[in-house]
Amino acid sequence: MKTVLKICKKCGMRIGSCEPDGNIHTGGGCGGELRDTGISTEEFIVMLKVSNDDEFIDAMIELKNKDIIEYNLKMSQFKAQTAQQNKDVQPVSNSVRCPRCGSTNIQIVPRKWSVLTGYMTNKTDRVCVNCKHKF
Repeated sequence: MKTVLKICKKCGMRIGSCEPDGNIHTGGGCGGELRDTGISTEEFIVMLKVSNDDEFIDAMIELKNKDIIEYNLKMSQFKAQTAQQNKDVQPVSNSVRCPRCGSTNIQIVPRKWSVLTGYMTNKTDRVCVNCKHKF
């Protein structure tokens, strides 16, 4: 069964409910009647990621009741926005790591001469400052 968001008519508290006959707010001794908003908890979570403001949540509930097309458009925009934010948060690991110890404390040192030819060279080696591993 789909979990839906309900609001207590007496105290205004928002409650997720999946029980078909769960229409009384029992938490905190309120005893108020619960009003079904028609908003799923998944939609509510998306709204909370956009804003925690009570007026915003109430406006979105009202929008769903008045204009479902506009509501669905807004929700798809919010989902895209939160997906983009989640993409931006993921760390980008472009730093070089030592294959032996995993450290990012790497130093570039020039090679003095080539083992194969015995001549001077302009190549460089990466050296881990922590474990002194050359790679």
